[in-house]
Order: sequence, then C-alpha cells, then structure tokens
Amino acid sequence: MIRVILNGGLGNQMFEYASAFAWAKENNKKLLIDTSFFDVYGNRSWCRPYELASFALHENTDFTRRGRLAIHVLPKLSLYCRKRGTFHLGRYLFDADSWAEARKYHSSTLYGYFANCHLFERYRDELLKAFSFRYAPDAANARLLQQIDSCQSVSVHIRRGDYLNSANAGVFHHPTVEWYRAAMRQISEQAEEPVWFFFSDDMQWVKEQFADVQNSVFVDTNHGADAYNDMRLMHRCRHNIIANSSFSWWGAWLNTNPQKTVIAPDKYYNDDNANKKKYLSRMIPQDWKVLE
Repeated sequence: MIRVILNGGLGNQMFEYASAFAWAKENNKKLLIDTSFFDVYGNRSWCRPYELASFALHENTDFTRRGRLAIHVLPKLSLYCRKRGTFHLGRYLFDADSWAEARKYHSSTLYGYFANCHLFERYRDELLKAFSFRYAPDAANARLLQQIDSCQSVSVHIRRGDYLNSANAGVFHHPTVEWYRAAMRQISEQAEEPVWFFFSDDMQWVKEQFADVQNSVFVDTNHGADAYNDMRLMHRCRHNIIANSSFSWWGAWLNTNPQKTVIAPDKYYNDDNANKKKYLSRMIPQDWKVLE
C-alpha cells in the first residue's frame, strides 16, 4: 500500500495524487489517499478543503483519515521515518534527489508537495481518466463549454488573491499586465481570431486592465466549492496562458488538443536562480513555451 497525505489546494492535491499514483504503479501496490490533514487543520483560515471529489480518480484507490499522527511526526523525525518505510517531502519545488532516496527506502507514506511533472508523465493516459470530471456541468458552464468548443479559445489565468497578502507578497512572482499582453500577441500570431477566456480570483481588476481586448470573455461563474469548474473550462480551451499557479498548470496539462500552445511565466518565486531552474526543469513540459 502506498499512502499519500494530501494537503494544499486543488492543484497541489492533483500533483500529490499523480506522483503517488505513479509511485504505486511502479511498486505494483494499491494507492491510499489520506485526508487527515484537512481534519487537523480544517479550522485554520489558510487550510483548503479536500477537493479531489470532483474527479473520477482511479479504481485502484482507497481512502483513509488515520494520518493525524504522521502529519506531526514525519517532519520532525525525517531520517527515522525514511528507514521505517515512510517519507516526508516538504519543499514545494520538488527535489529529485529526495525522490531517489524515497525509492531507496521503499517508502510507503508520502507527505509534501510533489511539483514535478516528470514523476508521472508516463502515466498520462491513466491520469487523464483519473482526472476526468465526475459530475456534468451546470447550465452556465455547459453554455461556456459550447462557446469554448466553437472558437479559437484561449484561457488566460491571472492569479492575485492570496499571492498579494502580507505573507506571500514577497514570495511569489507576479506576471505583469504587459507579460500577459505579450503572451497574447504570441498566441495571435498562430491562432486566427482567438477568443480570450479570462479566469481570475480578482475579476474586477482583470476587467479594468484588459477592458480594451477584443473577443474577450470574463469567466466569473464559479466560486468556492464550484471553482474546479474553471479548470474544466480551461482544459477545453485550444490554447492556454497560465499563471505561476498549480491550478492553471493542471488546466493546461489536461488539455488534450495536440496542436495546443501553452505559455508559462519563466519563474514561480521571487527568489534566487536555483528555484527558477528547478521550476523550469520540473514543472514545464518540453512542448510548453516560457516567456520572460
């Protein structure tokens, strides 16, 4: 049994599931999803809920809520836990050396952020099925999907919200309005009459900044527990302009258009070049474009 203790928002939970799924496949073991983190920290303002219920997931997946002790113990007893068949991985930009060490100890419990698409890319077909949406869209989203399918649709994701609060303002990179306009110009060079579908957690600001854009749709339909529908809409667009956000990363990764263009920012954090190199080598597939 391979157990993964989920944490973070929807995009992070998808990285965790996908990496653990690959780990279970390689070890020919069943996958166990542990949602204890949300029981332990669910009353904290920063804690996001369990959000994978909107997906079909793989049939070889079970669930548990018995990992409360592991959440507290794993970070403090790192080496001991590794040798006991558990492993804690705490860094957001995933350390490939740590994964090699997990293999060495045949780890059975994974807890951390696994933002490295190379860990699971060979299981893409199976993960596309696992991350198929469990529920049919409501009327408003069904109309948007029809519109997206009928044109040269391009998703444009602009994340602000928690990236601008006092704790994160100096941590995460903030692509500028000009960066997005440059990305849109690149798409326009290859897509005839593109229609821009804007997604954001600060839609009023986005409307003010991009009010002059022709053929634009500001998607402000899904909020709270329904926000996963934005990912459903993003992945159906023909092309994607993503933020430094795991949410729109998955919207682009789930896009099955063989001619898609995905444009991503050249960095995730506002720190040194070491993390920039990790981000580019581990989170950006070879066929995506990076714009400075």
